[in-house]
Amino acid sequence: MGRNPLVMIIDEDPIFRQELQGMLTPARLAVVADCGYGVEAASLAEELKPDLILASIEEPVARAIQTIEAVRGIRPGAPVIAYSSSTELHLVRQAMHAGVRDLLAHPFKVGELLTAIEAVMRSASLPGEAAPQPQAAGTILTVFGAKGGIGKTTITTNIATAIARDTDSSVLVMDLDTRFGDVAIMLDIDPAVTVAEMAGQVATLDRASFKAALVEHESGVFVLPSPKHPNDWRQVQADDIKELARFASRMFDYVILDTPGAFNDVVGAALEVATQVLVVTSVDMASIKDTSFILDVLESEGFPDDRLFLTVNHPNGANTIRAADIERVLRKKVFWEIPHDAQMTMATQIGLPVVLARPKSRAASNLAGLAGKITGRDAPARESKGFLRRLIPAGSRN
Repeated sequence: MGRNPLVMIIDEDPIFRQELQGMLTPARLAVVADCGYGVEAASLAEELKPDLILASIEEPVARAIQTIEAVRGIRPGAPVIAYSSSTELHLVRQAMHAGVRDLLAHPFKVGELLTAIEAVMRSASLPGEAAPQPQAAGTILTVFGAKGGIGKTTITTNIATAIARDTDSSVLVMDLDTRFGDVAIMLDIDPAVTVAEMAGQVATLDRASFKAALVEHESGVFVLPSPKHPNDWRQVQADDIKELARFASRMFDYVILDTPGAFNDVVGAALEVATQVLVVTSVDMASIKDTSFILDVLESEGFPDDRLFLTVNHPNGANTIRAADIERVLRKKVFWEIPHDAQMTMATQIGLPVVLARPKSRAASNLAGLAGKITGRDAPARESKGFLRRLIPAGSRN
């Protein structure tokens, strides 16, 4: 190789990532990327094309292995050296099956690391660039409803929290409500930077400045809120929203877009860029009528029906309209029903998602189930090599 190898470090511990960079200094190895597990690792591998990957395998081990497999799928010719504090045989087997070339016991000495690097790079054969791979990106989930006041933001904040809690995935909520953005209020946070500001900078945005602008909720969910003043949306272009969502999806496993109860250019952008769309309706006739109209519009525009998931929210216990009735009117199968539960309102009043505030409540169990449905955790166990396919759903990228 005519130049020193470009190195990528994957480790959930940012402090050790810095220590590891120091270990590589004597060998004049350039670290071009360092990050934790998840879609960002695959995205950086695709973008920066490292020649060598150093990866930690610690809890959650399955996520570490899946990340290594995803990066290997992007850079099949780049050898992987992993390190772990565990020496259990099953972990060694998992690492080898994932394509790891060498596995070091952690902690290790500088000499051990450099010897391992020299050995794998001597035998590595880095081919020329292969055929283009699908873009490494997370799921973009748009929560949409044709009418306001039907619980979209409540659903958004709860499924985001449940995904972050139950899957160890990185989750970002972007509040695209151009009228009454309430994500920050519902999560009881006071962010300084908004979606509108980030959209205005999307052409020159970098990962570090974007992450620095986000607020992390105690649940682990990151938030990019709506502006406090609707006038701030005037300079935002629909294409900027699409680019911002795609940019974010290269850093987060799940990007959830909360939208207003009206159809506008921002909503159109959120639908166009979505991997999946939760179409939310309540059981009142006005909401059902408006949802029917929007579904007809989307069908006439050729929007893929397999991206639309009809979700029925029961905000009170008074209505007797059944899912079968809604399916007959809307000519679409109901994907999920959310029952009425007074605990939901109580949780909202204290600024916490019900899945955190009342985790044993009926609503919390239901919304956690919806999150599991979205992530596939309720499905039978899959082989770990399916992780990249979950990062890059077929046919979902433009």
